Amino acid sequence: MKITFHKMLENAEAEGRGFNSREIAAVINAIPAEERMARTEILAAVNGPDGPDSPETRDAIASTLMAMEMRAADAREDGARAAREAEVRALAARAGAVLTPGAPQADEGEAWRSVLPSGSEFRALVAEGTPGAGGYAVPSKVADRCVEYLRAASAFLRVPGINVHRFEGGSFTLPNLTSATAPGVVAEGAVIPGGTANFAGLTFAPIKYADLYEGSNEVLADSAVGMRDLIAGLMVRNIATQVDRDAFQGTGTASLTGLTKAGIGTAVNLGAGVTQISWDHIIDSYSDIEAAGAMPAVIWASPDQAKGLRKARENGANGGYLAGQVTDPVATRGLGLPIHVSANLPARTVIVADPTRIHVGLRSDVRVAVSEDYAFNKDVTAFRATYRIAGLAVDAPAALHVIKAAAS
Repeated sequence: MKITFHKMLENAEAEGRGFNSREIAAVINAIPAEERMARTEILAAVNGPDGPDSPETRDAIASTLMAMEMRAADAREDGARAAREAEVRALAARAGAVLTPGAPQADEGEAWRSVLPSGSEFRALVAEGTPGAGGYAVPSKVADRCVEYLRAASAFLRVPGINVHRFEGGSFTLPNLTSATAPGVVAEGAVIPGGTANFAGLTFAPIKYADLYEGSNEVLADSAVGMRDLIAGLMVRNIATQVDRDAFQGTGTASLTGLTKAGIGTAVNLGAGVTQISWDHIIDSYSDIEAAGAMPAVIWASPDQAKGLRKARENGANGGYLAGQVTDPVATRGLGLPIHVSANLPARTVIVADPTRIHVGLRSDVRVAVSEDYAFNKDVTAFRATYRIAGLAVDAPAALHVIKAAAS
């Protein structure tokens, strides 16, 4: 409804009345000629048993005007859509790509619906996002869902507290305080000595993880399940697995630098014959990390060591389980810290860490793209997933302990 009608309706409602003759005349005279039905409905309400000045008649007129406005909005939308389709058809016809030359123009709409538009034509009709934010093929809400799935599938990324630094450009450097002088007691009126601080830089250069699959169009069309979602989920899971593996044991050459690489954290190598890491070893690392001014908040464990920790008993080989009774859920916490078990850790390894001292650079989130033109001659659809990440680094090696059991 127009603003004047809204104001007129609000005044009538505030005064608890219907419309007077002047207001009714203004409404009827403003109705377009093609809205004969609306005019008829309003006249029927005015001449009805309630009379023109009743609240019931007022509400009936308001409902008619609202329905008329909705029809007008739908008509405008249909007209705009028809104009866009006509524009795309005209472009395609000039290129000789869609409409058959000499085809009857009366059947133009049917001819358009029977031919699949090209990628550029489809984008002219369906615009989802912008190329810089994931492209037309991936709406932002889909990209967000991929990021959430990646975190859920990664034992490394799902830990809260890890610093994820988003950046643009080729690389970036994160300043890191390596040492600083301590303040001292200064006498009254004495000169306060200047302190010194030494900084180093943690440099992050992005690397790309990518996956590519092809799917037969016959299988995609005939499958009883959502094959597109299945393939997209598989690619994101594959990337999560590889990122997880490199985050723990990557060499830094054509991969992330893993937490277990020498020099990233503090190595705790157990002596010969100690093949199982115990809670005593974890408590020692917990205390050493506290002494370094950090706060442990996560335990990562390889499956073989998690098994032994969960089976630890009060009296060695017998007594109650430290993790609880066998009727209790499998222990997911120890010393108040969450325990994340991952086969992507090297065997015989447990990591105790303050995740707030771990830094990862993120150049771009997961992107899933689809192309029906990639292998046009084979009648397949291609699916591609990419993820650009940089790092990782630990700003204080004493805040992360890598406990390694002996091989034998």
